Amino acid sequence: MYEMRVGPATSGTNEVTWHVMAKADDADTTLCGRRVITTRHSLADPNAVPERYCAPCLTAFRATFETAD
Repeated sequence: MYEMRVGPATSGTNEVTWHVMAKADDADTTLCGRRVITTRHSLADPNAVPERYCAPCLTAFRATFETAD
């Protein structure tokens, strides 16, 4: 199962977005290559509610299932 975490938007704004975490030794790396350590203090706006998903993460996630046997 893949985990999703809130992290900074890929657009470089102060918005937050959902990222898909990579299944690797480094548990803080997303499928898009960003490092996301979600804590209460890591979000730009602690009251922000992420409503967006990281497009590069979802593209990589989809490719994982398309190449699976």
